[in-house]
Amino acid sequence: MSANHPIRNSLQLAWHFYQQQKHHSSQRVLRWVQGILLVFIVTLSQTSASIQAYLSHNLANLLGADLVLSQPLALSASQQAELAAMSQQIVLSQSLTTTLTHNGQWQRATLKAVAEDYPLQGELRTATSQGGQDSVSTQGPAVGEIWLDSRLLAALGLRIGESLSIGSHRLQVSRILLHEPDRLMEGHNVEMRALLHRQDLQQFRATDDIIQHRYLFAANTSQIATILQWQKAHLPAAQVHHKHGAHPLALFWQRTENFIGLASILLFFMAAIAMQQLTRAQLQQQQFFSAVCLSLGAAKKTVLRISMLQWLFGLLWLLPQVLAISALCHWLLLQWLQAQAFVQPGVAGSFANLAWQPDIVLAVKTIVASASIFFVLNFPLWLALWQCSVRQLIQQQQRSISNAVLFGCATLVLAGVAAHYSDNGLLTTMLLGSMLASIALLLVLSWLALSLGEKLSQPFSGLLPFALYMMKQRLISKTTQILGIGLAAFLLLFTLMLLKDLGDNMAAHQRTHDGNVLVSQASSAQMADIQLWAAQHAITLRQHKPFMYAQLTHINGGQLADVMQKPSDSLATLSRPVRLHWSEALPGNNRLVSGQWWHSADTNWQQLSVEQEVMTDLGLQLGDRLGLVIAEQYVEFSIAATHAYQSGAGAITFWLQMPPGALLHIEAPQYNMASLELQPEQFSLLSQLWQQHPSLRMVSLQELTQRFDSSLAMVTQLISGFAGLIILLAGVVMVSSVHAVETKEQKKNSIILSFGLSKRTCLQLNIIEWLVTGTIAACGAIVATWLAGFLIYQSQFSLPYHPDIGWLLGTLTVILSLVTGLGVVLSKNSLSGSVRQLLAE
Repeated sequence: MSANHPIRNSLQLAWHFYQQQKHHSSQRVLRWVQGILLVFIVTLSQTSASIQAYLSHNLANLLGADLVLSQPLALSASQQAELAAMSQQIVLSQSLTTTLTHNGQWQRATLKAVAEDYPLQGELRTATSQGGQDSVSTQGPAVGEIWLDSRLLAALGLRIGESLSIGSHRLQVSRILLHEPDRLMEGHNVEMRALLHRQDLQQFRATDDIIQHRYLFAANTSQIATILQWQKAHLPAAQVHHKHGAHPLALFWQRTENFIGLASILLFFMAAIAMQQLTRAQLQQQQFFSAVCLSLGAAKKTVLRISMLQWLFGLLWLLPQVLAISALCHWLLLQWLQAQAFVQPGVAGSFANLAWQPDIVLAVKTIVASASIFFVLNFPLWLALWQCSVRQLIQQQQRSISNAVLFGCATLVLAGVAAHYSDNGLLTTMLLGSMLASIALLLVLSWLALSLGEKLSQPFSGLLPFALYMMKQRLISKTTQILGIGLAAFLLLFTLMLLKDLGDNMAAHQRTHDGNVLVSQASSAQMADIQLWAAQHAITLRQHKPFMYAQLTHINGGQLADVMQKPSDSLATLSRPVRLHWSEALPGNNRLVSGQWWHSADTNWQQLSVEQEVMTDLGLQLGDRLGLVIAEQYVEFSIAATHAYQSGAGAITFWLQMPPGALLHIEAPQYNMASLELQPEQFSLLSQLWQQHPSLRMVSLQELTQRFDSSLAMVTQLISGFAGLIILLAGVVMVSSVHAVETKEQKKNSIILSFGLSKRTCLQLNIIEWLVTGTIAACGAIVATWLAGFLIYQSQFSLPYHPDIGWLLGTLTVILSLVTGLGVVLSKNSLSGSVRQLLAE
């Protein structure tokens, strides 16, 4: 090799070696592994970037103001005067969730009350008939009028010009509401909408504490900064959004991306298995080529450089296909999200106008990050090449790759992925714990089945004992096959069977303990009328628990936004007012996890018990101080105990609980949660309650079940798509494991033929091996699914889990058929051995 141009020579040699190897079966499988992961990661990053870009544009155009301040209570005159001096204009809108009734039909809706100064910015669009042409309205409804959105109009069976009664007040339906410029503030839900004048809202005699007051500000950049500083000092519990800040849904989608990213650890784990097998398969050729280069005078670092360049050429060859396929997957995902906007009641409803805009710079950054992962997974091969010598050309000695190095590199990759996507310890622990439990179960089953099977069958003769003996000799390669197949089967079973059973059992359990109607918020007067109404109609009142609303603003003296940076479900919920319950004794549906519950003689009322999940999510400890704003009163509590939900005494539970003695020191509106059991013919009586109390919040079990089912359908679609990737990688793991032992398999079959047995016997042995592999994998997946179901049912319902036996047997049959069929096809080359080939060796 010439020493004048070492880089050029290395490039030429690497390209030549790559051209020779690229059509080799192990290289093709390696490209599949890398390609699948690259497509997944690039698609995830592109979709997330598209959503965040859309949210930024959405925030700038649909906030309806430069800044919005929202809180349950109205601003005082002095506060409004101070804010008016800091801004150019303030417009007030008031909203509340209520139930509208008409001719015996009822529908939950959000009422928004505005005056003549609304809208502040943007267009208010309405129509005068269903399907009619929309027009821009310069102001909201006049006094005595109400505008309904088209879905609400249809749900109540109303027509334009008819009257709608809310309580004892009648309003005329004059227009159809199509678009509100500040609709973004409700972007996370798809509740039906109605718009009316503020004077009409006053006629309902609704108390201020159930009305959300929203102040829209016209302000420049410096004024926005001033208002934000004022809000932190004077109204820390208020919610504020502005055009230069984050979208209300930004953190939700960040958490969604983090969850999918954490789940992708399973993909990386299976990829690591496949690459380990491929590394072993190509080690001999790589070492031979390196030894030849060393014999010609090349330095070890040159040999290593050639191998790395060859790997880089293979990666670069993938990029055009990866970019094209990921762009297509990105487009399909956005189309799916847009479709969900019209059928799924939830967050996806905000994304009907998502635009497909691939980001090449982001794609390149993602590919570079992925390449570093592949580099780490390929490191054991380069370490083995560094240890090779010219002596291997003379003496056929093989330097194997250290299992410790392989395990260390895989662990490093998985830890890096977990650290990047982890947003809280609880989520990471749950996901990784469930994966590790499944993997450990499959490993134990593989080892026990093959070891015990081989030992117990030793006294017998026949194909099965011989097949078990051969599988035991290749325990590592067979275990990797079982892991890949078993993990894919477990995910599919968990998605398609367990989640469906979970939904059915949740509905039955809730009906048993909580009835079929849940009252989520009722004032004391409303609760008294509910009890009277229930007694009159012989309706069972199952549960009744009081609460008040509290807003968490400080942790250990620091503001919540400053103390907590990582997004989590608990933090997202606690950024809004949550229910605070008081109880002398530990509720029957809770158990004490840590700390000490207060007693009646305890004079310290400033103590809390916090739900265990919240403690874990926010990293709280016993003794930490939580600052709560309750009805504009700041109260600081210390955490004295941690509680968790347990089944058996109803599902109404609370994240935050305090001693009853605190009521003597806190003046705040008190509400009630309750559950009722109605007979089918009594549901028509609910309209009486809603006609009397339109702001009463009740929901039926059927509606809750429908919400759960629709959410479950969306989750099932997502996980089924993810399971497709798992199945694809499971196939790749099978292919790589077959290639890793292909030479040994050919030699084994040649030895069998040399004893006078036929190729049919070799095929039968191969079929038995794949049947045993599929059986162990399927049984492992079934046991893991049953174990997951058992744990979930015990923790949520204290009930045994009884899976559908027909489903399990059908699953076992399908897995065995697919694994055996694919395994025999993949092993076709290993069945081509002959006695002549054995003699030649």
